[in-house]
Amino acid sequence: MTAMIIIQNKKRCRKLVYIELLALVVFLVFLAYLSSQSKMAICIFCDIISGKSTTKFEVETDDYVIFKDIKPASDHHYLAVPKGHTESLVALAKNDIEIVNTLESGMRTFLATKGVESNETLLGFHMPPFITVKHLHLHGIAPRSNMSFLMRFIFKPHSAWFKLVDEAKEYLKNKS
Repeated sequence: MTAMIIIQNKKRCRKLVYIELLALVVFLVFLAYLSSQSKMAICIFCDIISGKSTTKFEVETDDYVIFKDIKPASDHHYLAVPKGHTESLVALAKNDIEIVNTLESGMRTFLATKGVESNETLLGFHMPPFITVKHLHLHGIAPRSNMSFLMRFIFKPHSAWFKLVDEAKEYLKNKS
């Protein structure tokens, strides 16, 4: 009886691994497509910030803007985007941690005005090559519990492709 349960659990685990691998492949193909499209165009976030778009800002400061993500992963999904163009977290230096702190603080304050509880909030950055827009942006997503399987995978904390805010800060602190 115990051997049968172990075999069934191994089969379930194998099936989950195959599903995650398939989702990763789909995600990578999607990113490759978007990346090829964006090479021909200028930065969409720079256009949004400069007013060349009808995107409505939820928050605008001298340093950043916050607006809704066009493909929300949950009920609340916003992006905090610095006004100065920086391609990604990788392009930041050790002394740029303040940029991450500013984006985090702004996003937390904004989400609080929406009644979002911090324990249900996911704040993080995608890492190259897993970014769809090559302009640094912080995702603020809530509630985590309403995310689909695919979105949980795309925004999977502690993965190679998505870093939570604290991981991003640690990454920058460890840069030489």
